[in-house]
Amino acid sequence: MSVGFVRPDVADMVLRVFERSVHPELFESLRDLTIPVGRHTARIRLGCSGHLIEFRAGQSTITEVAASKLDDMPLQFRRVDRRLIGYRTHQVDTADIRYHCSYQLETVPLDIYLQLHRELEMDLEKASLSVVLPGATLASPNCLSLLKCELMPQGLVIHSFHTYPDNAAVLRIQSLFELV
Repeated sequence: MSVGFVRPDVADMVLRVFERSVHPELFESLRDLTIPVGRHTARIRLGCSGHLIEFRAGQSTITEVAASKLDDMPLQFRRVDRRLIGYRTHQVDTADIRYHCSYQLETVPLDIYLQLHRELEMDLEKASLSVVLPGATLASPNCLSLLKCELMPQGLVIHSFHTYPDNAAVLRIQSLFELV
């Protein structure tokens, strides 16, 4: 018997931002990528529930986790803990990094969702990192997660997209990590 991957319900998704690293065992990773940003590094990981982005510069670390609220995460140095619902922005400043993110969760009519899904499927090959998970049923579209990374002279921008076919929803997150 094979064990499949299950995407959490979109209502269970949260954004958590830490001023620290998160132990690798706390986020089940299916794909990962390390990106050099000058003398600094960013590590991005995709899993069933969402993504984890860790940006290190100098003595500072900012870790963004978009995952299920049921995923066990540390409380220490947690700066943001919000349900991913509607549209929001957040900012966290450290001695070396200015982090800014904005997210939008869109639940749309099925015909519009299917069009957005097709567009994201075409973007999979151009993504810096992507994962395709099976839908809840054989008739369901696959669940897509893709991250597009843009290096800047003083930082990194990551555009994240996650689809939730059972909810006809698309989660978009734009994360900016700037060196200060």
